[in-house]
Amino acid sequence: MIQGIHHVSAFIKDFKTSHHFYHDILGYRLVKNTVNQENLHMRHLFYGDYEGTPGTILTYFEIPRIGHTYNGAAYFGRITLAVPKSSLSFWKERFDRFEVAAEFDQDGLLFADPDGMEFRLLEVDEVIDPGKATRHSEIPAPKQIIQILMANFCVNTPLETEKWLRELGFQGKDGLLGNDGAGSYTQVYPSFLTKKTRFGRGTIDHIAYSLKTKEDVDLLFELAQKLGLEIEEFVDRGYFKSLYLRDPAGLRVEFASMEPGFTLDEQIEDLGETFSLPPFLENKRAEIEAYFGGNL
Repeated sequence: MIQGIHHVSAFIKDFKTSHHFYHDILGYRLVKNTVNQENLHMRHLFYGDYEGTPGTILTYFEIPRIGHTYNGAAYFGRITLAVPKSSLSFWKERFDRFEVAAEFDQDGLLFADPDGMEFRLLEVDEVIDPGKATRHSEIPAPKQIIQILMANFCVNTPLETEKWLRELGFQGKDGLLGNDGAGSYTQVYPSFLTKKTRFGRGTIDHIAYSLKTKEDVDLLFELAQKLGLEIEEFVDRGYFKSLYLRDPAGLRVEFASMEPGFTLDEQIEDLGETFSLPPFLENKRAEIEAYFGGNL
């Protein structure tokens, strides 16, 4: 039922700084400029491939006064992004040109965004579909980031978290879990820290996994109820239907439908060009726009 990673959501301090990094340096497209539906005074930015495909999406909540992150007993670690074979040297040169610190490890190329969110680029035997390649930067399609390849759970209850994921349909062994044909994986690592994680700049708020339809999300909700799992929220976000659960360590995990997607209120060629609200928030548009004073 689970189709792989849908999106990753984290906290940023400043839109302009982050937009330059993701849009201009990494080559992502801003596919949705909207608000946090739980806090209408907080911007929510979605970046992805040209079509805003689930599995490519990185989302950010802007909090101008946010402090620093301090990892503890449970947190989401480094995110691995897939790039085509023989492209790491291109990315290292690009990072050097933009004065972004990056270094090779045994698997790929490590770097962080301006808020400290950690990434790895890893080469795979694929290239991005030409129709999904972004068109606004000089990054050629054969070098562009393809998708989110792996997410890390760092918890002091790794066996319990792995069991929890398996109950929800994840498969694999040795802490490396995925789903047939999904193309993305989840790695569970032990955390030896004891204090509670303090959210701040660069903290990942949640990892979201894809389900094909809204009906699949309904079925997973029923399974979670049957298993007695901690259900935080079950809600239709407009662009997708979502089920939020808490893993045994307290991490927030979302399961989101792949439909209807970001073309609910914009055409593909216009994604991210305007300030968007799902239909059920349109009656609050004037109030929301007034709060931001035209800075959207």
